[in-house]
Amino acid sequence: MSDQSTTDRAEAAFAVDDDAERCPYCGRPFATEHLHALHLGEEHADALTEDEAERYAAADDLESDELFKFHIKVLAVLTLISFVFLYSYTFVWT
Repeated sequence: MSDQSTTDRAEAAFAVDDDAERCPYCGRPFATEHLHALHLGEEHADALTEDEAERYAAADDLESDELFKFHIKVLAVLTLISFVFLYSYTFVWT
């Protein structure tokens, strides 16, 4: 395999639209405004404007809410699996 074909595949995998929103500080492109706001708050917190800081706070709150919902769903699935095993052990195998 040649180095040129590896380079071509790597560039194709990271191709970004020209109209993608880019970080004003490092130039990194982002697919959504939500990801852009999170990047600004995490990587460039000391250079944020007031508007960017507000967008980061809103995006961080949304991210926290989504993570909490995910944890609740995982807990529910684990509880269900535990009850199924307990039921099958208690009533089926004994």
